[in-house]
Amino acid sequence: MGILVQREFTVTRDHRQEFERQSRLGTWVKMRHNGAQMIGFGGWAFGGRGDVVVTHSTYADFDHWTATRPWGAFTTDPERAEETRHASAIFAGRPRLINHSRTKIIDYDNELSEPTPFYRNSGDELASLPLTYGPQSILAECRYRLRSGSEAEFRELSAETLWPWLRAHDARMVLYGKDLLAAADEVVELTAYRSISEWHQLLNPTGDTKQVSAKRQSLIADRQTRLLMVQTDFGEKV
Repeated sequence: MGILVQREFTVTRDHRQEFERQSRLGTWVKMRHNGAQMIGFGGWAFGGRGDVVVTHSTYADFDHWTATRPWGAFTTDPERAEETRHASAIFAGRPRLINHSRTKIIDYDNELSEPTPFYRNSGDELASLPLTYGPQSILAECRYRLRSGSEAEFRELSAETLWPWLRAHDARMVLYGKDLLAAADEVVELTAYRSISEWHQLLNPTGDTKQVSAKRQSLIADRQTRLLMVQTDFGEKV
């Protein structure tokens, strides 16, 4: 299992372009040197707060996350500090752009998710750039509260039928996991779409997938959806 740290930053509108620049050229570059990946940045288009920008940072585990903290092994290692000196200088003023921040933690399934973070040693190859559809694409976050005892079937129907159908229609299943600070019966999906129109068109599966989708829906007691509009070109464009 990997760890996704989702952070909402309250940044005034006048400072958001600079926040993205310092992040793209500094913070997220340094993350790659640490073996971590930032897989989605933007603002909530629908379903979330409009006064925040959001990052989605992935780590191999909590030991990996801890190593990247100001007190952690990566930050206090002189060789690594020299390796990332240029990137660190770029985002030195980034904290001053942030008024507040809030954090959620998602424990995600490596086999069903795109991110590939790792505990990187100095001199190793950098973490790969995350895949992206680019600015104005959509990262849909769906949080499902499942009926008792239904998670295994929900996962099977999703992995064997629904997610392959989405991939066949040029969407990407980015991440599947559980919010460690939420109820135990809740699961989280992050799915990427090239545009909000693509998301809308793919809400209702067709063909044989329609019946599987209806069966999957019967396992869900409640659902909450937020749509993040991507606001950076950071990543490998697909």
